[in-house]
Formats: sequence, structure tokens, C-alpha cells
Amino acid sequence: MLEAAIQLLETGSIETLTTNAVAAKAGVSIGTLYQYFGSKAALLDALVTRELGAMSDKIMGSLHTSTRASAGDRIRTTLSAVTAAYGGRNRVHRLLIEHASTNRSGGRLSPLYAQLIDLWTREGVASPGGIARKLTAAEAFVLTYAMAGVLRTMAASEDAPPAQEVEDALVRLVVGFLREAGPA
Repeated sequence: MLEAAIQLLETGSIETLTTNAVAAKAGVSIGTLYQYFGSKAALLDALVTRELGAMSDKIMGSLHTSTRASAGDRIRTTLSAVTAAYGGRNRVHRLLIEHASTNRSGGRLSPLYAQLIDLWTREGVASPGGIARKLTAAEAFVLTYAMAGVLRTMAASEDAPPAQEVEDALVRLVVGFLREAGPA
């Protein structure tokens, strides 16, 4: 049913998505759909949870495999994980991010942000020169939410610059931030 909703969102919108259309696309009765999802909002919340959860898992997995990478490499790894999580469904993810941003399901990314802040304060980030630098709680907070804001806006925007240019600019932002922050 969630996959059917995604397929409908590929050509439609949140507003035009109906539970009847999802049930028909999934090949189930509307009663069956309502056994799992009590409303369209519940269906969308489950979809946001699934998609953002998958993205979070890919991001954290990519960061744990590259703890000795340079600051720029870690940022690029994070961006690649976000892009891979979209699975070629940028339009659907844009709609889901817009939905999550305007509804209570927007907090689904909070655990990911908390994990990133914890990782960067506990294990640190490779700063210019290749030395791992543990960030303060404030530095990790700023870095996490600065990157998240850019990525969220890029995903929600229909006219964002090319992803490679955004990636390059974010790498410069983070490396400059770390350089300015100085040694640990």
C-alpha cells in the first residue's frame, strides 16, 4: 500500500492522493487499507516514517564506515547517502518533505540529527589536516542543522542548483567552519 501511494505521488500531489486511489492501485479493498491506516494522514505519516527512516539508516551507515575520511569526504559521503535514499524519486521525496515540514511528522528527522550531534561530539570529524576533532555540542548542533537545512531545501525545491554544485558548496562551508573552529 505504501508503494502504491508512492507510485500515485510520482504523478500526482498530496492533495489529490486519496485512500480509494491507493487501495485500488494496491489491489486491496478500502476496508483493508483502513485496517492498516485509519486515514490519509496516517498513511502519509507511515510513508514519511519509512522513507525518512531509510534515509537516516543510509546516512548513519555511511558515516560509520568512513570515520577516518577527510571532512570533505565525509560531507560527500553524507550527501551521497541522501541522494541514494531518494532512489530516483526526487519528486515524491520533495512532496513528502513538504508534508513532513508542515505536519507533526516533521519531527521524524530529530533522531537522525541527535545521532549526528552525538557522533560528532563523541568521535569527532576529520578537520583540515586529517586530524579528528571532537566538536562542542554547539558546533555539532550548528553543523548538523546547517547541512540539514540546505539538504531539506534542496530536496523541496523545484529549481535548486545542480546537486554537484550544492555538494561542492557544502563541503567548502563545512571545511571552512572546521578550519575556523581551530584545533580541538
